Amino acid sequence: MPEMTSRQRLLAAMRREQPDRVPIHVRGVPAWNEEWVRTRHPSYAPVIEAVARHGDLVATWSPPQGFFLSAAPLETETTRIPAGDWDIQRITLRTPLGPLTHERHISRSGMPGLTTRFWIETLEDVERFLSLPYEPVKVDATPFFELERQLGERALVITGLNNPATYTHMLLGSERLAIWSIEERALISRLMGLFAERVYDLVRALLEANVRGVFGFTGEEYIGPPLQSPRDFREWGTCLEQPIAELLHRYGCLMHIHCHGPMDAILEEFPAIGCDCLHPIEAPPLGDVPLADAKRRIGDRVCLEGNVQIGDLYSLTPPEIRELVRHAIDDGAPGGGFILCPTASPFTPTLEPKVVENYLAFIEAGVEWGRA
Repeated sequence: MPEMTSRQRLLAAMRREQPDRVPIHVRGVPAWNEEWVRTRHPSYAPVIEAVARHGDLVATWSPPQGFFLSAAPLETETTRIPAGDWDIQRITLRTPLGPLTHERHISRSGMPGLTTRFWIETLEDVERFLSLPYEPVKVDATPFFELERQLGERALVITGLNNPATYTHMLLGSERLAIWSIEERALISRLMGLFAERVYDLVRALLEANVRGVFGFTGEEYIGPPLQSPRDFREWGTCLEQPIAELLHRYGCLMHIHCHGPMDAILEEFPAIGCDCLHPIEAPPLGDVPLADAKRRIGDRVCLEGNVQIGDLYSLTPPEIRELVRHAIDDGAPGGGFILCPTASPFTPTLEPKVVENYLAFIEAGVEWGRA
């Protein structure tokens, strides 16, 4: 078979075809992005070099999405309150029925932020949110086409979006979403349906602007086990996302879904949605579906992308990583439709030598075993 470009290789796998070798996507290391590379700690350099040389690059472009997928003008007030090593960012949004407030702790030392007050805390807040005017987001796809021209066959450009559940979660948070899924189920269904319509509108606008290729979605994990039930996933995931997948497929596009967590009880829902590629299919103990089982159950309908745990890249030895890669390729690659990928991105500002060695072992083993 002639050698493929990275773009061809990734697309072949996502179409469940047999590429010239197993694609190697090192998630979270965008070696194509000069600004990202320039701002990394020098400890990242060997990994970046190996990804640039042997990896199959993925670039994500996300269009502006307004406020909860609406371009309607808003009246807001933002204040920052010093709190030791943190600043509390408080945003007050005025609605026709009264104010909504969102608070987030922002670190002064580069630590991850933390939302401490979500937009919706009461049923009254829901009515306030629903009173806001809605205007569909206007799409300017120029940056997408510029990125495609810049990267050419070196990389696959994915249009990154959120699923409807993401926006409901952004309003409520995990705890209130879980509780209200029982106590206020009709209300949650109303919000999910509203955001499904808005996501559909955005996808349609992107397609009408001639954006094509792979559309990547995140947020399915918000409505799956352990916080939500398989019934919830079917109602608020499968049923609401099927029309979006059908729309994409009518235009010859593919749907990629990123979903962490246990998936045994909902695995078959992904092909039911119309998902073309699923990441990361976490193995036990963090997940509950071995890759070989996932391949047997849905591999004829969905490309599988995974599934070496990011924690293992930080904690195991290079020989152990090589063995994990070999098993992943043995279990996922037969017949095509498999992309070798870690379950998540590197998450530390610097990489210890052991982690660098493990990433290099991951890539080297992928090259070696992926051609076998």
